[in-house]
Amino acid sequence: MKKNYIITLFLMLCFGALSYGQGSESFANSNATGSYADNSFVGDGGITWTYVASRNANNTAGVTLPAVMLRRSSSDSKITSSTISGGIGNFSVKLYKGFTGAGNRQVELFINGESKGTSVAFDDFDEHVFSVSGINVSGDIVIEIKNITEKQVIVDDISWTAPSSDPAINTIGTISLLEYFEGNGPSPEKGINVEGTNLTSDITVTAPTNFEVSVDATGTYSQSIALVQTSGEVASTPIYVRLKEGLGVGTFADNITLSSAGAESVTIAVTGEVKNADPQFTYAESLSKFSYTLEEGPSDVQNFSVEGLFLTDNFIVGAPENFEVSFSQDADFASSLSITPADGKIEDIIYIRLKAGITVPGNYQGDVTLSSAGVTAVTFNAEGVVYGELTNNIIISGVFDGSLTGGIPKGVELYVLEDVADLSLFGLSSVSNGGGSTDGEIEFNFPSIAVTAGTFIYVSSSEAGFTDFFGKNADYITGVVNINGDDSIELYENGKIIDVFGNVNKDGSGETWEYLDGWAYRNSTSSPQGTTFTDTNWSYSGVDGLEGGTNNATATTPFPIGTFQPATAAVSRNSIEGFKTFPNPVTNKEFTVSTNNTSVKQIVIFNVLGKKVYAASFSGVKSTINVSDMNAGVYIVKVTEDGKTATKKLVIR
Repeated sequence: MKKNYIITLFLMLCFGALSYGQGSESFANSNATGSYADNSFVGDGGITWTYVASRNANNTAGVTLPAVMLRRSSSDSKITSSTISGGIGNFSVKLYKGFTGAGNRQVELFINGESKGTSVAFDDFDEHVFSVSGINVSGDIVIEIKNITEKQVIVDDISWTAPSSDPAINTIGTISLLEYFEGNGPSPEKGINVEGTNLTSDITVTAPTNFEVSVDATGTYSQSIALVQTSGEVASTPIYVRLKEGLGVGTFADNITLSSAGAESVTIAVTGEVKNADPQFTYAESLSKFSYTLEEGPSDVQNFSVEGLFLTDNFIVGAPENFEVSFSQDADFASSLSITPADGKIEDIIYIRLKAGITVPGNYQGDVTLSSAGVTAVTFNAEGVVYGELTNNIIISGVFDGSLTGGIPKGVELYVLEDVADLSLFGLSSVSNGGGSTDGEIEFNFPSIAVTAGTFIYVSSSEAGFTDFFGKNADYITGVVNINGDDSIELYENGKIIDVFGNVNKDGSGETWEYLDGWAYRNSTSSPQGTTFTDTNWSYSGVDGLEGGTNNATATTPFPIGTFQPATAAVSRNSIEGFKTFPNPVTNKEFTVSTNNTSVKQIVIFNVLGKKVYAASFSGVKSTINVSDMNAGVYIVKVTEDGKTATKKLVIR
């Protein structure tokens, strides 16, 4: 009988503990797939977990699958429980790095919509356990874990305990370095949140020597403050810490102590530094590559910021050759700027651009120089490119993702619309999984050879695979086109994107343009639209279209290799001296026609079907033509001057 009593008591304790909020989630029942989505599943203990912008975990991080990967904060990626009875005491979850891209991973825990802490940021492939103790919320709870970075983070093995009835102090957040320059104290304040449960007395917050605390960021600071408990509780309350004024140069480190009768004391590490008040400056820049097309300069304006303290002389900003700087984004650009400090201080935004008037297409770069007396000068690089005139003489006519072992051959078919004297002006880049435009980063450059109109160019990832599948040799072999059926391709001319297949900002899985183990082919007579992709301009095999056979001929839906037919109006002739049209493509509803002669010129514009859509005349060396009434597409411009004729393909975007 005594033995039965002990067993019964043991079972009562176990079930009692479980009923008071202990729980876990292993993700064994997760229905997340390889694509980011919003969905839910019923997990351990019948709890429903809802995820947003999440997918199943990849196995590159050493995680034991299954698990859930939260995509990024801008997609509001998170996983949220249904209502759980019994409350929560302590919380724990395992975190892992998703995929291999560099960047910190970090999550934030919410209980009933209130933040209870953030994990330590990490960027490695170790297992990281994010734990929060002393939450102690009774009754019904909802657990939510949010990704607070732009990088993928994997969550697995969530667990929590029942709330404790013991007095407890809990803190949320950490205090980073507190600092000031000698003679300029105290430091700016930094804060954390403090809360208490089941208390029998107030919480006393005690700062160490050289630091001080307050409950009001801009109020009175002292060595010690009290947080008053009400009915045993201190609701989440911010406290602020700063480094005292009047300290000499040096570093300081100690602990703030939080205590209450019967509760385990909590310490918060604080560090501080008082620095020498020497002349100094900092800058912040994230310049991308400047660019414009020949005769269309200057480039768009970008900016960077400069700040300085204790300066004893003017601050000089020097632009590199072919660049210029200004205090205004609209005017007064110069090769250098001089800033006069106010009480030794500067704080300015500097605007920079690539100069107009560069006459030779190519890349331009140099160092921006920042300097002032008594401070070591610093430099950072500015890069720009001046594009030559675009001909748009090559287009993407097809992409394919082969079905031979290993998923080969993969590649691209290009079509030459008009004679190209130098193929090296063109290049290709691929975009994986909706990763965004390569934006000037050309991954494959063609050699310097001439190609004639009507030529098909084949670029493949596998020489043998292409030959086996299509019965002919590819023209070029490169891993750049080792594409899957959800990837995009960008075609460049003179460093500028002139054609694209696929939406570069979207993973093609499940999209109309997906070509997994299949192909996509441009409809004859359709024309590219620069960086804009129009899926209705293409035909598709559908997923697995190249399956079913051992080569293209025996595939379920063979790739229509070499069948693209261009619009008949695509011609270009020039017998007028100095004839130019710019910009081309047209992006702002107008373009300029120029020659070396002031004689009267007749201008006619035809669409690709040969229909006249515009006619006008002018005298002088140049005139601006407004095409705001014309739809985006390809047109032919015909100019007649003194009995001579010039024609040019015109692209309107």
